[in-house]
Amino acid sequence: MISNLFNEFLRSWEIEKDAIHKVMDENKIFNEKYRVEYNLSTKDKEYKKNKKSIQVSKNKIASLILNDIPSNIFGKASLLETEYKIQGSVGKGNISEIPWICIFDKEITESAESGFYIVYLLKADMSGFYLSLNQGWTQYERNFKPKSIAMAEIEKSALKLKKKLKTISGFSFDPIDLKGSSSLAKGYELGNICSLYYDSNNLPNSSALINDLQKLIGTYRELKAIVGIDILDIDLVLDEEEFQVRSQTGKLRVLKPGKIAKKKKTIGSSSSSWRRDPDMAFLALSNANFLCEENSTHKTFISPITSEQFVEAHHLIPMEFQVDFDPSIDIPENIISLCPNCHRAFHNSTNELKSKLIKKFYSIRKDSLIKREIFIRQEKLLGYYKT
Repeated sequence: MISNLFNEFLRSWEIEKDAIHKVMDENKIFNEKYRVEYNLSTKDKEYKKNKKSIQVSKNKIASLILNDIPSNIFGKASLLETEYKIQGSVGKGNISEIPWICIFDKEITESAESGFYIVYLLKADMSGFYLSLNQGWTQYERNFKPKSIAMAEIEKSALKLKKKLKTISGFSFDPIDLKGSSSLAKGYELGNICSLYYDSNNLPNSSALINDLQKLIGTYRELKAIVGIDILDIDLVLDEEEFQVRSQTGKLRVLKPGKIAKKKKTIGSSSSSWRRDPDMAFLALSNANFLCEENSTHKTFISPITSEQFVEAHHLIPMEFQVDFDPSIDIPENIISLCPNCHRAFHNSTNELKSKLIKKFYSIRKDSLIKREIFIRQEKLLGYYKT
């Protein structure tokens, strides 16, 4: 049934789309002529009452994407309404060159503009479609200017996530080609994380389509465990090397005194799922004048990002123990600026040296931590490092 519905849409949409465009163009001409003739604005009640419009949702072929296919997928895939939402689109206001059907995890997003989701993306030439794990392009377009930067950011996120995900049988990490020319089509192409392509001349049966979807839903959950619910926070769940690079640049904030609320933990069970904000680390490094706080004479090299000496950020109270504290411990008072060698000493040196370093910085930072309502005994901190 689902396969047949997709096939009908792919075979018929080009003709139907042209017919809808023709009616839309005729309506635009009529509406403008009517508005000018009676000296009306587009906000006037009379204009709104008498202008001509077309309800695309009532078109039989458009309804396949808007209603029939989504309802069949939702039922056959046994998706729970409390957890998932499915929505089809052929465009808002104007007909889109890339029709789509999205499956949203409601905890992450209910809109194709934001978050990340599973989506069927139909190629502009109707030669086939992709089942894709993808990202909302509009969120990048809003948060990064100009558009070229937004495109670079969404592509960068996709590349990072491809490295994080496990191999997915049957799905590809290769780029997709939607045969479109719009920025939205390009955004979908760059935002693709993994996909499976179906050629219009060789569509699998409905059972195979649903099996593929259920497999990708498992990957969708895996991605949610890695990233949490906000794809734009991906830089906050990076590995150590990436975090240190991001910490070399950021925003110099003015923090209010007292307790700072802790961030939400990303969904998942690993200790690293407490998010570290590179901006907080950058503030701590700046406060230390990009010097090693263990020994200010330690020299490294000049960072091409800051034009200052390269130093790394180390959380005195490790972030994996954020659960033990009500306030956030991802704050400058808990972040030490260290040369790479001294940073490694906190993690990899003998217990004797580690204890010496911990006791030294505990003594230095204890009072400033208390001002942030972070209370910890020296013995407890030593225990965190297993010394």
